[in-house]
Amino acid sequence: MLTRRQLGNTLGIGLMMIAGLRVGQAQTTSAACELTPNLVGNYAFQFVGSVFLPAPLNTYNGPFYRNGRLVADGFGNIQTTTVVANYAGTIVRETFAATYVVHSDGTFTVAIQNLPVPFLPPGTPSTFSFDGVLYNCGASAKIVLSGVSVAGQAQPNIGSEIAGQLERQ
Repeated sequence: MLTRRQLGNTLGIGLMMIAGLRVGQAQTTSAACELTPNLVGNYAFQFVGSVFLPAPLNTYNGPFYRNGRLVADGFGNIQTTTVVANYAGTIVRETFAATYVVHSDGTFTVAIQNLPVPFLPPGTPSTFSFDGVLYNCGASAKIVLSGVSVAGQAQPNIGSEIAGQLERQ
């Protein structure tokens, strides 16, 4: 039969072992997550900001919103499935594809070729570039418009400000 002291020591050792296993498991999961950031799966997204373009493209200047869903394949390809945008009160439904690159530090870049925006004439070649950062093990991301090219010409700071967030679903 165990004495009171032996029983206490045995329970104490058992509790420390259980606690140690739980701490070890949490650290392993966290470390694995940080080592392999990626943009993969179904995401809901929202972009907000303001559009400020020079004439003759200034018809849509003002507040901007875009909500939608996208699928990132984990290999650099994005396809939107549903998108609703609001350009200063003009509602547009869009779909588009994009490419992306995720860096080892959890940052990423996105390029959207020929984004269907109402202020560019149909067929005008364009590239909209975004920079982002993944967090919450890639389940969430913050992203910002970082460049625009129209007909192969990089546009200088045109004053538009657009930022967004992605949440894995």
